[in-house]
Amino acid sequence: MKANRNKETTSPNSQPHKKRKKKRSTLGRTLMYLLTILVVSVILAGTGILLSNDLLALAKEDREITVTIPEDASIGQVSKLLDKSGVVNYGTMFHLFTSVIYHDIEFRPGMWTLNSNMDYRHIVNEIRLSDRSTQTVTIPEGYTIDQIIDTLVENGLSSEEELKSVLQDGEFNYDFLPDAEELGNETNRLEGYLFPDTYEFYLSDDADTIINKMLGNFENKINDDSNGESLAEQCKNKDISVSDMVILASMIEKEAVNADDMYQVSGVISNRLNNSSEYPYLNIDATIQYAVGHTTLTDEDMQSDSPYNTYTSKGLPPGPICNPGYDALNAAINPANHDYYYYVANADRTAHIYAKTQEEQTANIKKVQQERNKE
Repeated sequence: MKANRNKETTSPNSQPHKKRKKKRSTLGRTLMYLLTILVVSVILAGTGILLSNDLLALAKEDREITVTIPEDASIGQVSKLLDKSGVVNYGTMFHLFTSVIYHDIEFRPGMWTLNSNMDYRHIVNEIRLSDRSTQTVTIPEGYTIDQIIDTLVENGLSSEEELKSVLQDGEFNYDFLPDAEELGNETNRLEGYLFPDTYEFYLSDDADTIINKMLGNFENKINDDSNGESLAEQCKNKDISVSDMVILASMIEKEAVNADDMYQVSGVISNRLNNSSEYPYLNIDATIQYAVGHTTLTDEDMQSDSPYNTYTSKGLPPGPICNPGYDALNAAINPANHDYYYYVANADRTAHIYAKTQEEQTANIKKVQQERNKE
């Protein structure tokens, strides 16, 4: 009887205790689940707002950003570039958007000024390649800005007005260029830095893209160290500014008769600059020709007070007189080591005759004139 009573009294007491414990456990899991759902919902909502803001540019700051898109850039490369530069905040989202909305998209290479308040579609429309038609143009070494403009216009790539507008007022972000105040706003302010080469331009390229492509080529050439020290490194090691290298190279390009002769001409210019007390004037005809705009120089031209007249103005001219090629740039910072201070073109102008003294130079000039008179 006692045993039965104990069984009866203990059994009812233990069963409700288990039920209460189970109820508490279920309630805790439910609350945790609801809390997790709430947190995830908040995160997703916040993420959705941020992504939508980036996609549609709903509340982004107004900030201009310049980016350079390389040749044949993929969607992934461009997305990373735009993300890193701050044009977009979520490069992965831009990648997904562009891949889904646009098919077989190509981007126009070059330097572009975008704004962080642009939506994705606006950004794509700014940098996508809409016309795949191209035009190949060769800019010869030694061409001036004016000759380059004429060449580009003749090939139907831009108008003279558009090119001059960009050349005068465009903003160019390159370390090798003089600062804005020194550059000024003349049409020839980029003289020397439009690298002569064979280019393939898209017909859809605007004037700004064309000029930046040539400037970008110059930057690549002076920083190319595939064959040893780059031109930029040599300038730094020899304490020569890039601008002085370009000025020297432009004169060498115009004066020398071939690539080998460039180093000899450079040696003469270097000797005069290094002995300026005895040889204050460089006496370079090409600088006057650049100033007056014609090649046959008169006595009046030779006596002009132009800063480009290296017969009357001491030292280097104020700027380059053409756009030199790589050989001339290399010769400018690697002049031949000799004792010559003068040179004159031979009778058929296929080589230069060098002289150490004024007397030798006078004799050489006389001899050349006699040979030309015989012809």
